[in-house]
Amino acid sequence: MLPSSVAYEAPNPSIFQAYVEVRPSDGYNYVFYTIAFCVIFQMIARQRGVAARVGCKLVSLLLDIVAVFGGLQQLLFPQQSVIDDPIYGYSSHSQFHFSLAAGYFAWAAVVTMIYKGSKVAVLHHSICCLVYMFAMSPFLHHVGNLYLLFQASTMIIDAHGVGKLLSNPKTPTNRMLHYVHPFVFALVRLVVGIPMSAFFLKDMVQLLASGKAHSVNVVVFFMAVNIIINALNIYWAVGMSLGLHSGKPACSVGEAKHESVRMFDLNFSVSFGERKEGAHNNPKRSKPKLVSNASVSNGGPSFTTPLTVVTIASVIAKSVTLGALTDPSNWLQELKSVNFDAFKAPLAFVLAVYAFFQLFSQFGAKVFDEATRSTKDPKKHLYTRIRGKWYDLARFEHPGGPVALNLAKNRDSTALFESHHYLISHEKLYATLNKYAVSDELQKSLKTFDKRDDGAHYVWDKYEDDEFVKDIKNMVVDHFTPIAKARGITLREASKATPERWAMIIAMMAAFFATIPAFVRGEWWTLVATPQLAWVIIANYWHDGLHFSLSTDWRINATLPYLFPWLSSPWMWYHQHVIGHHAYTNVDHKDPDLAHAPQLMREHKSVKWRPVHKHQHGASFYFVWSVAVGLGMQVLSDVRANLKGSYNNVVPYQKLEPARLYAHVIGRALYVGTLFVWPYYAFPFWKGFIFAVVPICLFSWSFMLNSQINHLTESTAHASSPNFLKHQVLTAQDFGVGRMWCNWYSGGLNQQIEHHMFPCVNHCHLPALAPKVEAICAKHGVQYNKVSGYREAMASHLRHTEKMGLRPFEEGHEH
Repeated sequence: MLPSSVAYEAPNPSIFQAYVEVRPSDGYNYVFYTIAFCVIFQMIARQRGVAARVGCKLVSLLLDIVAVFGGLQQLLFPQQSVIDDPIYGYSSHSQFHFSLAAGYFAWAAVVTMIYKGSKVAVLHHSICCLVYMFAMSPFLHHVGNLYLLFQASTMIIDAHGVGKLLSNPKTPTNRMLHYVHPFVFALVRLVVGIPMSAFFLKDMVQLLASGKAHSVNVVVFFMAVNIIINALNIYWAVGMSLGLHSGKPACSVGEAKHESVRMFDLNFSVSFGERKEGAHNNPKRSKPKLVSNASVSNGGPSFTTPLTVVTIASVIAKSVTLGALTDPSNWLQELKSVNFDAFKAPLAFVLAVYAFFQLFSQFGAKVFDEATRSTKDPKKHLYTRIRGKWYDLARFEHPGGPVALNLAKNRDSTALFESHHYLISHEKLYATLNKYAVSDELQKSLKTFDKRDDGAHYVWDKYEDDEFVKDIKNMVVDHFTPIAKARGITLREASKATPERWAMIIAMMAAFFATIPAFVRGEWWTLVATPQLAWVIIANYWHDGLHFSLSTDWRINATLPYLFPWLSSPWMWYHQHVIGHHAYTNVDHKDPDLAHAPQLMREHKSVKWRPVHKHQHGASFYFVWSVAVGLGMQVLSDVRANLKGSYNNVVPYQKLEPARLYAHVIGRALYVGTLFVWPYYAFPFWKGFIFAVVPICLFSWSFMLNSQINHLTESTAHASSPNFLKHQVLTAQDFGVGRMWCNWYSGGLNQQIEHHMFPCVNHCHLPALAPKVEAICAKHGVQYNKVSGYREAMASHLRHTEKMGLRPFEEGHEH
């Protein structure tokens, strides 16, 4: 409750200040939402097979980051109200971050107790929770951010903990974090914290002496906490300097000492399949296997129990005044006056989350049928043809998950198969595959569902004996072997995203979502910032996920892309990009990227020339690049594929089952509504038009810029080879290799040669592979196309575009 002398002041941010507008009455709601988020995040992490301590550390790390940057901003750029009154001035920014901190520490205290963590840590979390709860009165909205800044050292601890648990503790990053932590701790908790605490204690003594304190008990509590925290900081600092605490004070969230504890696990499976009973009782926490049925109790507490407790506690906390907390005699009276109308929003939130998980559990396998397994049903088959021979992979437990297998269903998948198995020897690979070969009699009756899918163009006979292929495969294995040994992981795990890459992905996601409130409000700077951030996120994680190169857990690769469907429906992207473009790059009538807009553009000889192409390097070029994503890929190509049964008339497209089709249409409708429709309801027509058109056009240009200049150039567009690996080299072009900007903004697409050779390798590894690939190409006389950067690559693409616009067989144009 605000003191009567303090009025709520809406924030007035400058270019250096980005405030979250939270009214005083909203504080306790955010406490609830934070606890609910922590619980749900931890539950989902546990359901994905993540160890308990990893889930706890991930939650802690995320909230640490929010707290540190929130506290630092308010300390450096305080709102005017707290400058005028440092003790009782209200800050919307501080209210938001204090409520997040209170919710986080409440969750951390409970988790640490359940996992039998340090008693000091439990005490620390409980005290911190009370501090932030009392600060929301408002009280000390300026100096209170000092406590948020203290989390900088805890952030280092948790980042080190996550890195150590997910990789080898001796990696350079983990070692750096281990040695950096004491310096960060000393800086924020001693060098900055102790002097500011001294001034704080002086102010509190003067406040008590003035007799104007809103509550003597609360002021004394803050003074005691300040002294205790500083004493602990000094104790921890001395302990670290003497080596007593191994550089890690007990101020982080507790870790599970007993792996059998299943804190806040769901009471149903949200996987595309069933987790076998007894898996959670294994003290080694081996990864549970999945089978076809999707309904079983995991034996953990009910899903609704923790959320119900959190809901009731938060509503009571919101309804009870500060006076009740400081005067126990008023507790019963205050509880009787609880406003149960406050239950509505939290209860609706809980029910919505519960309903989502229930629906996902019941119908997820029907909607995302490409992510289902058929390991037990003898009537279900997954036929695919590889090098002219048919296999039934329905009973194969593929390490890459069911999505990868389902992309090969009823297709000639030779190119897909060969391009994703470089880390396994040819003999071992086909020895495993031959276990699933079908009988000779059945071989004769099987056909691909589209007769044009004949696996032609490449010569696979003796492919594995080619010296160029041998050198490339040996190089890849030799490259990742020492990395895997150093980190204590498998070769396959070593080829996926590193902890550093995950940290960058999370940071970019946070940056994108930070712009959304301003974008929805219609602030002009977001017309550029939001779509560009959306592009770099999609380029740096979405694209890798759909190539199975983000994680070794297929669920992560399959589900995360649905968070950002700005570029395309993930299901459509599999057909366009993975099945079509990567398998048959620049191959006539097989690569869908050669004919996205043949009525306006001609980029390849396989497209029939039209008179309109004569000027395609002018207005047509700008128009196509502007609508390629929003109108082309997201709408027209999608509709044509579902109606005609092929993507861009070249990639066979199997008809969707009704449940999947309904979900797909709903997803497309949400895309159209959120990008093109809502601006007209939120803004005047002229501004709505701008916000509906400009962002997606800029996003489309970013996509086209980073995709067209890699294959449609003078030296690559019509190159070809019957050898699959050589073909990938000849038809691609690298640009800006070694340049941080090119690698980041393109999401690794600037190293297109290496990406096409090793699509299942995360692009963060490509810079190290590029010089090795170039050297092998030089050894075998394979042309390696490389230009200096965006400018040179774009110039080559424009020259090719203008040339392809000429009428065939005219002077200077042989196609």
